[in-house]
Amino acid sequence: MNQILRIGVTLVSILAPLLVRGAEPAAPSFYELRLYTVSSNKMDAVQARFRDTVEPVRQKHGIRTLAYWTAPGPNRGGTFAYLLAAPSAAALREQELQFGADPEFQAGYAASKEKHGETVDRIVSLPLTVDPTARFDLSPATKPRAFELRIYSILPGKLEAFRNRWRDHAIPIYRRHHLDCLGWWVAATPDSNGQDRFVCLLAGESAASIPASITAFHEDPEWIRIEKETEAQGPLRSGITIHRWTPTSFSPLR
Repeated sequence: MNQILRIGVTLVSILAPLLVRGAEPAAPSFYELRLYTVSSNKMDAVQARFRDTVEPVRQKHGIRTLAYWTAPGPNRGGTFAYLLAAPSAAALREQELQFGADPEFQAGYAASKEKHGETVDRIVSLPLTVDPTARFDLSPATKPRAFELRIYSILPGKLEAFRNRWRDHAIPIYRRHHLDCLGWWVAATPDSNGQDRFVCLLAGESAASIPASITAFHEDPEWIRIEKETEAQGPLRSGITIHRWTPTSFSPLR
């Protein structure tokens, strides 16, 4: 009997690490979107700093950046954006403290600033809470895609109705017109009017194809019927902000 117990303990000690290593990582419960308004002629410098210094050091400290995107602006500026994922807001803050204190990051940032000067005019951070009914597909595709992030301002008391319409009707109709919904969230902070913000990420075949797909979606007879039915007692949203982005060469999500 003692020999059998010893064999059992030995097997557990051998197999346990393998089971842990093979387990799927827990789904993040916190996301954060950050948008940088890039100074004129500084987009190449910002991308180089994130590619060569920021992302490698982030990985060292366990910070998960799901995607990096850009949108062109005047004078070779524009928007640089990325999406972070973490077990919690507190966990991400602790990771970023370690990241900021890392000598490798400090040296790389100092060298970039000395070479390029100030590169960013403004940073906006948008913490995102995970909707309990949300479905995510943030894995890389076999070929590059273009992306559209949509931020809806939701009228008071209408968040659940909007979310249900999105989940049950909008997503399959978007897919019919060659747009995939990769996930959705509710912003942790309201908009300037105190309204909830519903945030969703769409992916299309190319930057040129997305506007046509959006038009086809709004002209789809099923969507026209659903929208009319769900807004019989009034509209669900008051406005929308749209960002159309291209993934960078070093973005995990492409």
